[in-house]
Amino acid sequence: MRKQAQHAFSLIEILIAASLLAIIGALLAQSLSSSIEAKDAIESTSNRYHLVRSSMSRMVDEISMAYLSTHRPTGGTVVRMVTGFKGERDRIDMTGFGYVPRVEDEKKSDQRQLSFYTDTDPRTQTRSLVRREQANLDDEYDEGGRILTLLPDVRSLEFQYWDPQKEAWTEKWDAAGNELNRLPSRVRIELVAVMDDGREQTFVTQSKLWTLAPLNFRAGGGP
Repeated sequence: MRKQAQHAFSLIEILIAASLLAIIGALLAQSLSSSIEAKDAIESTSNRYHLVRSSMSRMVDEISMAYLSTHRPTGGTVVRMVTGFKGERDRIDMTGFGYVPRVEDEKKSDQRQLSFYTDTDPRTQTRSLVRREQANLDDEYDEGGRILTLLPDVRSLEFQYWDPQKEAWTEKWDAAGNELNRLPSRVRIELVAVMDDGREQTFVTQSKLWTLAPLNFRAGGGP
């Protein structure tokens, strides 16, 4: 019997196979790199949307807890505790419920002073949505307290206030200055944020206020 002829790979065949493997490897590496970049971009965008939604939701919840009191404190040795709601086109200063003590047995009530507006964030050096909170009340409900950045890189923040008696939106609301002595029934919030790709996106929502008429108990926590 004749032995079968053994066939060996030529140098050209080896070079062609190596080139094909190199091309396939490069394509796989490029595909993997693109997949990782796309995953990172999606996660970054999702995190940015989550932060915007969380900031808007927090404003909605806390603005809904605004209240006024009919109690009018007098001077003397007693600390004057004033309630109010002052809304501008780009800022809200108010008194509301919902303070949560952060320290056990902290001598704080559930009342607080709140503000929402835009300012420069010292950490990112961008225009940002900030929140001011002060536990308990004093005679200046639009000053003092602790300032926290809720959302960095914000282009604009605008509020509008629904007057149920006039059935119209207004850009200003001063419960004391205009002698309204009442709250708007709704607050419209429009926020323009810069997304990760550099484009601006507008977010709009509304907060419904539950306590419109002034309450007839003392702001200090007693009837």
